[in-house]
Amino acid sequence: MDQYGKIVAVSNCFPKVKGYIQNPLVELPLNNDGKIDVGGAVGKNGYINVIKDIGMKEPYIGITPIVSGEIAEDFTKYFADSEQKPTILALGVLVNKDGVKSSGAYLLNLMPDATDEIIEKLENNISKIPSISKMLSDEMSLEEIAKIVTGDDQLQVIEENIIPVYECDCSKEKFEKGLISLGKKELEDIIKKDDKIETICQFCNKKYIFNKEYIKNIIK
Repeated sequence: MDQYGKIVAVSNCFPKVKGYIQNPLVELPLNNDGKIDVGGAVGKNGYINVIKDIGMKEPYIGITPIVSGEIAEDFTKYFADSEQKPTILALGVLVNKDGVKSSGAYLLNLMPDATDEIIEKLENNISKIPSISKMLSDEMSLEEIAKIVTGDDQLQVIEENIIPVYECDCSKEKFEKGLISLGKKELEDIIKKDDKIETICQFCNKKYIFNKEYIKNIIK
């Protein structure tokens, strides 16, 4: 994205998540509203690329251009343009001198039979409520936040206690397959110059070292 690189996030249905930012040390002044300039860091010259394994023969791939660099705004456009889902999405991060105080998001997808009246009610309601990070900072429960966001006291909770876990599933075996994909000649050229290959996982920064004997066995 722009001159700063890319942001990658991966998750499954458990839900276990992992992610990385190619350049995590971007420093910019606050924007005109006195907030963290996310849009300035992300930039506008790039794309949102979403790959979903939905159990079909081929994964679903959706791609839309970045319009502002503000993540919630860009994903709202992605859902509308790529998946044809009218969506309301809000993200928030509240920081203090110690780091992140609270962060969170809510996402509303409209059902096909949603009326203009319902849409107008949601839009009017959301324009008046506090930010999601502020509500979390005030220790509101997720159910309380959902009622505030929708303006509906008759919500039905379908599933509870879903706790995302940040977990990397890298392994030496996966990196070995990556080395194999380089091909015999390139591996031979590497061990002529170096006694080992050191690989680092982009998601968790764990190092895997392959010495010359190990690489010779891979070549065999």
